[in-house]
Amino acid sequence: MTLQPRLSLLAAASLFAAAPTWGATLFTLPAPTAALETSTSLPATFSAGAGAGVVSFTLAGYATLDGDNFFIDILHVRLNGTEILSGTWDLGGGGVNRVLVDPNGATINSISSQQLGISIPVTLIQGSNQLVFSYESPNSFEGTDRAGFQGLGDEGWGLNAVNVSGVAPVPEPAPGALLLAGLAALGWRARRR
Repeated sequence: MTLQPRLSLLAAASLFAAAPTWGATLFTLPAPTAALETSTSLPATFSAGAGAGVVSFTLAGYATLDGDNFFIDILHVRLNGTEILSGTWDLGGGGVNRVLVDPNGATINSISSQQLGISIPVTLIQGSNQLVFSYESPNSFEGTDRAGFQGLGDEGWGLNAVNVSGVAPVPEPAPGALLLAGLAALGWRARRR
């Protein structure tokens, strides 16, 4: 085998190694959170390749986390500043279960009386992505007065698991791979002369 075909094979192998892979785990919550007040946000930042992905998590309710009633508590999930899910569920405090925003068609399953399994199909951007989970207990909702914030003595929320999967980020070419590709191109050019 001559030098030029070997260099071409090495260049092709380096390009193949840098190709993105689908189904890669991009973020995993290291451990369940403690109970959080309903005024708390929980951000997660991760790198991804551009394309389809899935955000899956287990939402836990503590004490009397409410659905739609006088003491309403609302979950918000945002990806890169855009709300991808919001809803209110009876996770110990009563009230009606309601999905408020769900543009991507989330799957929501009851795991226990105080836990939901939620999976949301998403579109990730190339590079850094930010996922933010937050809860609120508003003083007013849909034109009616509500109780507002009650604190951990009455209610709380948490995440028992979070997993984001999608296209792995495309790594930047290593300097050695760029040098090798440049040498291969020079060798090919010199040989054609």
